[in-house]
Amino acid sequence: MRLGTKSAVLISVGTLLFAILFGVGLFYTITSSHQTTLRLQSKMAAELMRLTITHEMREGSPEHIKPYLEELTSVPGLLDAHVVPAKSVVEQMGIDTSRYPPTQPLEDMVLESGIATEELIDGEQHIFHLGIPYIAGTSCLQCHSGREGDVLGVVSLEIDMSQQRSTMIQSLMGMLLLLFLFGAVLIIALRALMVPIIRTAGAMRKAFAKAEEGDFSARLEKRTDDEMGDISEQTNRIMELMDSNLGTISKEIETLYNAHSGEERRNILQHTVSVVHNMVQAAHFKQAIENDRNLNEVYERLRRELVNRFGISRFSIYEVSNSKNRMQLILNEGLPEDAELWCSREITIDCDACRARRTAELVSSIEEDNICSSFSGNMVQQDEKMLHICIPSMLSGTVGGVLQLVFTEKEVESVKEIQLTLSSFLEEAAPVIESKRLMRTLKEASMRDPMTNLYNRRFLEGYMDTLMATVERQKSTVGILMCDIDLFKQVNDTLGHETGDTVLIKFSEILKKAVRGSDMLIRYGGEEFLVLLIGATEEKMMEIAERLRTEVETYNFPTSSGPLKKTISVGAALYPDDSDSFWGCVKLADVALYEAKETGRNKALRYVKDMWKEEKPDG
Repeated sequence: MRLGTKSAVLISVGTLLFAILFGVGLFYTITSSHQTTLRLQSKMAAELMRLTITHEMREGSPEHIKPYLEELTSVPGLLDAHVVPAKSVVEQMGIDTSRYPPTQPLEDMVLESGIATEELIDGEQHIFHLGIPYIAGTSCLQCHSGREGDVLGVVSLEIDMSQQRSTMIQSLMGMLLLLFLFGAVLIIALRALMVPIIRTAGAMRKAFAKAEEGDFSARLEKRTDDEMGDISEQTNRIMELMDSNLGTISKEIETLYNAHSGEERRNILQHTVSVVHNMVQAAHFKQAIENDRNLNEVYERLRRELVNRFGISRFSIYEVSNSKNRMQLILNEGLPEDAELWCSREITIDCDACRARRTAELVSSIEEDNICSSFSGNMVQQDEKMLHICIPSMLSGTVGGVLQLVFTEKEVESVKEIQLTLSSFLEEAAPVIESKRLMRTLKEASMRDPMTNLYNRRFLEGYMDTLMATVERQKSTVGILMCDIDLFKQVNDTLGHETGDTVLIKFSEILKKAVRGSDMLIRYGGEEFLVLLIGATEEKMMEIAERLRTEVETYNFPTSSGPLKKTISVGAALYPDDSDSFWGCVKLADVALYEAKETGRNKALRYVKDMWKEEKPDG
């Protein structure tokens, strides 16, 4: 209900209630006062009649009573005046009661009780009936038998109050009319007083409604010089301040928002607050990951944010290697147990198969179904339709990573709500991730052999604590193969170092194909290579060692002088079966390698205690 309507209703209802209460009170007061006056006057008249009758009786002129009473009825408003004798008087005086009108109930009550009684009779006329007892006094007993205080009769008066009542009602109606006129004048006056307030309030409502949408251009008209005028001026000053500051920010935020989303325009002011809040949260996230030690901690923190802050239960995080045209899966969440990826495995070997990576733009199946042919979520989880959004993360102008969100149709709206915020988080995280990826690359470069791209001994020394902790936790073993290319120095001396490098590179490729992805290959030094078989048994260790020897023996190394045949010698030891020290087991594998070379080369030998000799080599 509007303020103007409320004020009009309040004044009208208030005036009406006041008039009703005032009228009821006034009517009661006038009626009570009128009845009190009438009662007093009637008692005076009745008492005068009684004294007159007593006087006439004393003078011995009782016959004069009747004409006197008849003359009284000619008084305006007095309908009837008579005396009703008591039964004792009738019997003593031998009065003919037929000359008197029948007694009324009120008169019988007065004769019985000796108490003055009155009543109002409503009918065609409004009649006030009063009965006053005629009490015997000392002088009365001179003529009447009985005792002092006996009721000798009743003086009965009936007065017509119709005219007085009509006059009273007319007076009351006149006063009520004046009251209503006063109320009308009051309404008009208050209405005139309220109009500036109502109009100012309406203008403020419209101005604030625009302000909620980011439009602060509305201004209020100053209608009065009182407090409402001051409010108008203060509101205009606030709107001007907001227009020059928040208005500009809102427009810039709106431009930024529309640049990221095709949704309908929202409340810009509220969106400004939301975006600023999200930017602060994203900045805090950036500060947190800057202090993380490595990329693994960064990705784990991002995973917790996705799950805990954004409530996402299905997602994937990929790293993109543009130089290798590969996408490496970093994290996967929400996949069924028998599934590997939410997408086709093709994207891991050819990153152009990923639409987000290829176009460097956000990819969403909400607006266009089947937008990316590599998405296989509906084959992975067939019980309900799955949708996806892929957000690329830009590093130095190219796509360095992709965040993939997978969700159901019921979750579309909640995903839309967090989409922009997630993009902000990724933008803030991008330079940190790029920096840590570069550090990782540099660190890996220092821990890899540049020729074969295998890990070097420095890496093994740094990784040893992690490897030993894993083996101990899993109660596992590590097969150690020390491999050496037989007579490698002759290749360098006779065919040149370039051919020697080719042999080393091709041999490293044979090693890579012969072992699992979980195993480790290390160029230990020169032509020596160390193979760590994680979780291998003794039988499996020797099987792989023999397979390596055989594959090298049968392989033709390409050289400028034609195919070249080479062999290798392999020494094997098992940690922790052969020694509770890992480096001790490496030493034992080296002892077995020395034994293989000493006993004819092109062999794979398992270390046994008999191989330990005083003249054994140091490494």
